[in-house]
Amino acid sequence: MTGGMAAWAHGCAGRTVTWPAPDTYVLVDGVLLRMVSEPPGLPPGTAVTVRHDPERRRLVAHADDTEGAAG
Repeated sequence: MTGGMAAWAHGCAGRTVTWPAPDTYVLVDGVLLRMVSEPPGLPPGTAVTVRHDPERRRLVAHADDTEGAAG
């Protein structure tokens, strides 16, 4: 991972805003970022942790608690 938004967002907490598959938009510290989600199809309001996936070469939103997802 180099610098930029991927480096800034890696490890941050956020919430999903919308999910026009296969992308997910996540709000992190007031910044809306486009990424994929794990698991796919997270509903808006889901708490996530952002990670950079070097294999995919993009950000991935990992659900913190799928049971507590807002919907």
